[in-house]
Amino acid sequence: MQSAKFCPTEPVPSEKFVGRTSELYTIFDQIHDRGHVAISGSFGIGKTSLLKYIKSPNYWEEWEEKELNFSKALIVYHNCEISLTPQSFWQEVLKELKNEAQGDEDLQSKIDDVLKLETIEVRDIRQILREIGKRDKFLLLLLDDYHRIVGTQEDYTNNLKKPKEMQTFLSGLRDIAVHSTEGKYFSTVVAAFQKLDELGPEIPRGGSPWYNHYIYVDLKPFTQDDIDNYFFNPANENFFISIPDSIQKEKVLEMTGGYPILLQHAGRTFSKLKRDSELDIDVDIFKAEFKEQTEKILKDIWRDLTADEQNLLLLIVIDNSEGEVSGKRYSADNKDKVFERNRYKLKILQQKGLIYKNPDQEKYNFSSSLMQDLIVQKLFDEKISDPREEKILFEKFGIKFTEKQAKIVKKMHRFLCKLEKIF
Repeated sequence: MQSAKFCPTEPVPSEKFVGRTSELYTIFDQIHDRGHVAISGSFGIGKTSLLKYIKSPNYWEEWEEKELNFSKALIVYHNCEISLTPQSFWQEVLKELKNEAQGDEDLQSKIDDVLKLETIEVRDIRQILREIGKRDKFLLLLLDDYHRIVGTQEDYTNNLKKPKEMQTFLSGLRDIAVHSTEGKYFSTVVAAFQKLDELGPEIPRGGSPWYNHYIYVDLKPFTQDDIDNYFFNPANENFFISIPDSIQKEKVLEMTGGYPILLQHAGRTFSKLKRDSELDIDVDIFKAEFKEQTEKILKDIWRDLTADEQNLLLLIVIDNSEGEVSGKRYSADNKDKVFERNRYKLKILQQKGLIYKNPDQEKYNFSSSLMQDLIVQKLFDEKISDPREEKILFEKFGIKFTEKQAKIVKKMHRFLCKLEKIF
């Protein structure tokens, strides 16, 4: 059936993978030199599809002439979501490595010896890498959802046991990659929802930060050219989105924001509506169906943001609505100073593809109108039990008030100024 060509609920098959040319060049260079790459991007941006594509022969065929030989790589893909401890991590990786070493009984036997150990240590992994090197091969480790095993900085603050165990594991893995002689037989590509230096334990003073050893690759939503070439081009049979003449293409684009998973859902939704409906499809019918299918995705994207990033998005909604959202009034005084002080965080939000800056209006806008709708709903759901109560909306950014509180605006403004001095 036509809808089967869209795959919003699973990684894109390698034979249908499109785009990401620049990112793939960077990854190729690092694999070729046995370097290391850290991919970051929001939920649904295509991290898993990219890792699966790198594991496939389709990717390697493109680089054979540049001395990147598929037959020399033992490729292990591992989703860290199922890794509970460093021990279970290495067990799962080695089991998959054994499968990749089919036909090499000697190497498989040495892997079995390590798997039998009560505790797998760094020196045991180095031993396996030396064996791989003797065969003129190398291990390419693709780690998906790496943030689940690295953890957030809050995890290390709130859990006294985790820091020692995980710091030892992460230090060992990094030591294998960049400080050992076996590192020339080892390359890693990891994927997480944030940059590595924003995750994991705090680097001790004088310690080496992640970006000294990993090349960062930010996955962003597809550009307009990408969308035109891959999704609105009838010549591309893989993911061509057939939009009825009654619906403007721009209306669909402003809902998806260029997110690969949302574009896949858009294609699936149009296919479903055409198959199931005898009525003409208008933009409202599409939006209702599309929103129902993608609401959980948008909430997952929101969930993965830091508190400050969420607050900045709320402030952008207030700023763009001149302080009135869903019938409620909000203080937005000195918002320009808040934006100026948070330029780096706003840049990160732009890199994640959530917002862009309109050069004509000098305002930040949302890439996806549905994400904006979600944040408006977040504001609408905020409750004030006592209309006379002064309630802080943003702990660092401003104060929330209703129309009944308009008489105390001046008082709140003074309080806002004090907050900004602290911030």
